[in-house]
Amino acid sequence: MKIVAYTLMLALLLSLGAAYAEDTAENVTAENVTAENVTAEVAAVYIADVNIEEGYVEIANDGNATQSLENYTLKVDENEPVTLGAIEVQPASSVKLFLGAGENTETEIYLNTTIEFAESGTVSLMDPEGKEVSTVKYPMTE
Repeated sequence: MKIVAYTLMLALLLSLGAAYAEDTAENVTAENVTAENVTAEVAAVYIADVNIEEGYVEIANDGNATQSLENYTLKVDENEPVTLGAIEVQPASSVKLFLGAGENTETEIYLNTTIEFAESGTVSLMDPEGKEVSTVKYPMTE
């Protein structure tokens, strides 16, 4: 008897879920989808590479608009997060964030930290609200 009841409950839940999904899909039209009411689940910027020999983290932008990294934070292993400044990543492009000191260019930014990469570890990029945008384990292998 319990099996029949559970089977009926499962069937009801599945049919309700399908009806909800169908109704939701019908309500999404080009007219009611705007930048103001859509939240992207996938960030346009992400960690594309971690190069421990040269000491940088490459941040890529797969979006169609320039992305600002201002007030984003970069966390390498258990070190204190580094708050990023007014760094812009152009569409379909990337920037290399070097941990050490050097001369900044448009695509190579030096963060002037004393942080060093271990032989292996984790690098995370967080948005200004502290939400994790991208995390990778290094060394990265192809």
